[in-house]
Amino acid sequence: MTQAPQPINPLPPEPFTHTDNGILARVPGEYIAKAGRSLPDAATAPEERMRVEIDAGWAGRVRLTFTKFRYRRPKAKSSYVFWNCKHAEAVEPAAQAAPDAS
Repeated sequence: MTQAPQPINPLPPEPFTHTDNGILARVPGEYIAKAGRSLPDAATAPEERMRVEIDAGWAGRVRLTFTKFRYRRPKAKSSYVFWNCKHAEAVEPAAQAAPDAS
């Protein structure tokens, strides 16, 4: 009999730390790309993380969090820096979030 192959990368031991990405999967990619193009050049920006609020069509008002990602190929002389969207959260409209007390 043959045995089942062992996984190449075993699962991490419990507790598993999972990074939450919020509603990022529900935001259409065209809006994420548009927000990413509105950010400054990642190579010259001093911030490691930036947030942008956009109107994402049917998904409503969304706050996207972008982090700086550095990539360097092995044995390469140059590196590349770009913004990568890591998290999205729904934003309540200002009129509903803070009702007027008067």
